[in-house]
Amino acid sequence: MVAVSGSSTGWSRPAPAEARTLAQACLFAALVCLGNAAAPFSPTAPTGLAVTLGSVGLAISALVRWRSEHVPTPVLHTVLALVTVMVSVCIACSTTPAGTVVTAFGYVWIALFTAWFHSRRATLAHLAVMGGGFAAGLGVCDAPSALQTWGFVAVSVGGVALVLQSLVERLRRQADRDQLTGLLNRVAFAAAAERVMHTAARNAEPLTLAVLDLDDFKGVNDRDGHAVGDRVLAGLATAWSGAVRRTDVLGRYGGDEFVLLMPGITEDGSGEVLQRLRDALPDARWTAGVAQWRGEDLSRWLVRADADLYAHKRSRVRDVRSVPAPASADAAGGPVLAPRG
Repeated sequence: MVAVSGSSTGWSRPAPAEARTLAQACLFAALVCLGNAAAPFSPTAPTGLAVTLGSVGLAISALVRWRSEHVPTPVLHTVLALVTVMVSVCIACSTTPAGTVVTAFGYVWIALFTAWFHSRRATLAHLAVMGGGFAAGLGVCDAPSALQTWGFVAVSVGGVALVLQSLVERLRRQADRDQLTGLLNRVAFAAAAERVMHTAARNAEPLTLAVLDLDDFKGVNDRDGHAVGDRVLAGLATAWSGAVRRTDVLGRYGGDEFVLLMPGITEDGSGEVLQRLRDALPDARWTAGVAQWRGEDLSRWLVRADADLYAHKRSRVRDVRSVPAPASADAAGGPVLAPRG
């Protein structure tokens, strides 16, 4: 099953909030540069460079803010790397030890930004760029105790970034996951669906959605109690998570309803993936409705899949989309859903 988080990696389009935050950070950095040009640290401070970099920062901020709804992830990573280079150039051109150390604080903001928005791998990549740029800047300006300065700043900035990144990832996983089943919750599934839809549209690939609804689940709760019903849901989620493909996105949409995104699969070809769910837990009884994406928004797409689901329920069609139920005898001897193990 595909891993989904709030961070932006790869070639997908990030959330506009990331672009807007980066635009604000660039604006702040530009104002700091212009402020330093107006009130330099020393008579030898490179005020011309500060004005140039401040102007570039203003331009980058305006451009990223203007395109915040559409800017792709690689562009944001490039902007972040460019800002890192600009900080390193300022360090290389600094003329006093105080100017060198104060300018190095710019790396802290870059590290905090990438730790908040990006994956660990992306964070490590940006930290490596910062480490290399800082080393080059210290070497060019011939800073005293350059090795010790580099080590202290690099370890401090890197440590803060990695600790924050781990915390953010843990909080994001907790916020994105349904507590009972461990699957994506409704909000996280919707966000994941938007990213998958964007990729499918860009690559002109088919994309199919399945809505999976347990049959007679209310009867399980009424007869056996909600604790038994919870075990049924958790067992299904565990079995299905191991059966779907790595590229599929599985979530709990609410109650006894699950949703499954199948990239690269047409509506006619969805039976193969649903068969894998049946094989993972042959005794489970559920009905599925499927709909291939036609370019509409997620809510309308879900309506079409739901319509297919209830058409199957009404007609009681029993095929790969509706399979036999896990059975335990009730007081009257009839089959009911039973929890796993």
